[in-house]
Amino acid sequence: MQERVTESENRSSTLAAQVADLQATQQEIITRLTQLREDLERQLDPARLSQGSGTADFSAMQSEVDNLQEQVRILTDQLAALEESGVTLAAPTDRPNTAMPPAGGEPERPRVEPTTGAETEESEEETLFASAYADYTSGEFVLAVSGFEEFVFRYPENPRAADALYWIGESLAAQDLHRDARQRFLEVAGSYPSAPKVRDALLRAALEAVELGLLDEAVSELRELIDAYPRTDAALVGCMQLDQLGETLPAGCQVP
Repeated sequence: MQERVTESENRSSTLAAQVADLQATQQEIITRLTQLREDLERQLDPARLSQGSGTADFSAMQSEVDNLQEQVRILTDQLAALEESGVTLAAPTDRPNTAMPPAGGEPERPRVEPTTGAETEESEEETLFASAYADYTSGEFVLAVSGFEEFVFRYPENPRAADALYWIGESLAAQDLHRDARQRFLEVAGSYPSAPKVRDALLRAALEAVELGLLDEAVSELRELIDAYPRTDAALVGCMQLDQLGETLPAGCQVP
């Protein structure tokens, strides 16, 4: 009996440590994301704009923002999964529960709820997405495209299908397949117009247009983006790109 109590306490302590580590990592990423957003706003300061914005890699800026946001989201999902594991994550009590079992029998075992088919499918979806994203972050872009393509094919109605399509675009862009990448970014808005990832996809589509020399299309798309999503990270990067192209900045680019 004591051995089971000790095992339960050890498991609780391990999970609590995992939660603490995830929370610390999550906070570090959120802090970096906040700093990056502040840097973007400073780049739009009129005094700096008058000196020229240099040759910043705006695709890399947006990619870093997106990567940080994705990491926060994955960590949040992992924390939620741990907290729903059914094990109390609070510190164990000083005195373990040593209540005697019922006469003539083993101690009652905690009831384990059966896993439903919906929960299993959700776990498979999360695993597939996380695996493809891990391939992306490790530079295995061909594998990442394959994984995200499979996700979109198998789960087209999943809320993260738009995200998967977006990361296909990023994986293609990382391979300098700019025309294909632009098509995938535009596909995000076409297939999932209400998805949160649309504004980032529209920005990346415009930036890929710059890479392809389609400057008129890029300028038009950037202006539409800034007008539709003012004061967002995507709009800030769009403003900086317009300035580098020598375009007059719209009102949405003015920083208070």
